[in-house]
Amino acid sequence: PYIHRILSRSSPDAWAYRVLYQEQSGYIGTSEIKPGMPAAALEIIKNMRKNTSKSIYKAAWAEISVDGLERNLRIIRSGLRPGAAVCAVLKADAYGHGAAGIRKKLAKKGLVEMVAVGKMSELISLTRETGDDGMRVLLLGASEAAELEANLKKGNIRLERSVFSIFNMHQFRELNALGRKKGIRIHAHIRIDGWDTGMGLGFWEYLENEKELFSAKYVNVCGLYSHLYSSYSEDREETLWELKRFDAFVKRIHPDFRKRMTVHILNSALVFCFPEFTYDMVRVGTALYGLPCGGGGGLRPVMKICAKVFDVREVDMAAPLSYKSPITAGRRKIARIMLGYWDCPLLLTQKDIRILIRDRLFCLADDPCMDNLCIDVTGADDISVGDVAVILGEPGVSVEEILERNEIEYVHSEWMSMTAGRLEKVYL
Repeated sequence: PYIHRILSRSSPDAWAYRVLYQEQSGYIGTSEIKPGMPAAALEIIKNMRKNTSKSIYKAAWAEISVDGLERNLRIIRSGLRPGAAVCAVLKADAYGHGAAGIRKKLAKKGLVEMVAVGKMSELISLTRETGDDGMRVLLLGASEAAELEANLKKGNIRLERSVFSIFNMHQFRELNALGRKKGIRIHAHIRIDGWDTGMGLGFWEYLENEKELFSAKYVNVCGLYSHLYSSYSEDREETLWELKRFDAFVKRIHPDFRKRMTVHILNSALVFCFPEFTYDMVRVGTALYGLPCGGGGGLRPVMKICAKVFDVREVDMAAPLSYKSPITAGRRKIARIMLGYWDCPLLLTQKDIRILIRDRLFCLADDPCMDNLCIDVTGADDISVGDVAVILGEPGVSVEEILERNEIEYVHSEWMSMTAGRLEKVYL
């Protein structure tokens, strides 16, 4: 009722809020801009769209810059072999950026040739939440024949757009048997590992079984890939040695079979250091989202996590704010936002948390709660209800600065952007 009373007024501000409210929430039946709207309202609408990032009625949200994704992809592609494909890694909900939303934006603009997920559950979710955009999805995790059969029966998987990873010959034979049973053809990429401790087929194991792999009637082997655990090693000579071993193996693949496969080994940590090993495709996750990955000058983070200040007050320092017992005396000023550790589980469980409001950094007044934070804004007289607090994605709260403050290695940079799924994503 309060919202509707505001929106029923005739001032330019009310007109502006009414139009934006209709566009964003759908609570009012029509978003039509009626004749008689004051010219001043148009300017207010323009400024609101610019300054609030479509989020004026949200308590907390994550802004994802589509322009930023495009810019990062241009930088990634600039060093690749001409014609090489890019596979966008969307596992772990696109590292917190929203897998379905990212896929829709990438597909709409034709920015990548393939996307990848880590688990069968992610493949199912992506299939349900996105339409058939013609882009294939590579499942990097293992999939057992029984699991695949059950999900095909339920209609959870779009088989013609799904590509499954083969980790061993037993799994390959089971999938081929499933294809025979169902009268279907299953698309697959072979996972290769150069070490006995790896998850995939070894070099010699592949070569010994190559004819069987490509003579199977119900499994279409259309790709081959590897992942180097030395990707984030500071010893680039070790990484180069592993890449050369993989390259020597690729050269031993029968030419007829090589033509049928998309070969890929480079990930975000390697794509800028070793572009000569691009082959047919690269897989990018952290680089796509502009997170630290050991290279790629010019990449920028595409996510900003924000929340509206909904309460500001002065309180006695002896008064409890959350679950920690207060032990000091005096007065302080606090600002509350409706965002807690369950919205950003890893970001908000670090030892040194800062919040940016009005271009200034503030510390927490107490430990984070599951759903909200108390921020100590003592001495900041201009902080008020409605201000936007930035938790991640601006100077002072960039991924790099948070990693440095908390002494976290950049190999774990994607942790900072992971959200629990209930934080709404706004794609700009």
